Amino acid sequence: MNDQLNNSTASDDIDPLFLRRLQELGGTKLASELVGMYLIRGAQLLENISHGIDTQAFSEIKNAAHSLISSAGNLGGKKVSNISKLMETAAIEKQIGSMPDLLSELLTAQKVFQKYLKGALEGL
Repeated sequence: MNDQLNNSTASDDIDPLFLRRLQELGGTKLASELVGMYLIRGAQLLENISHGIDTQAFSEIKNAAHSLISSAGNLGGKKVSNISKLMETAAIEKQIGSMPDLLSELLTAQKVFQKYLKGALEGL
């Protein structure tokens, strides 16, 4: 895992210290479980945001974005967390016009973060 954590190509977007600390505090098993749960849950939350945009369900968008802020942030996904904050604010302010672009940025950031997490998971 250390090689994956030290060689992240997206260091401005991802903070590898979060996973390293998680592994140190809870062990490999806990780190693996949390990464695995995020990989599933993160995808679900993005689907919820997309659906919320399609139906203009602002509370659905806000709730899913809020969950992504902490979920990604706790594993070092800085960019996913930051874009999710912008999405949450847009949902609170009901700014539907900015959401498709934010969703596109979020999907791209999520792909990078998922790739990083999958690599880290394989290294555990």
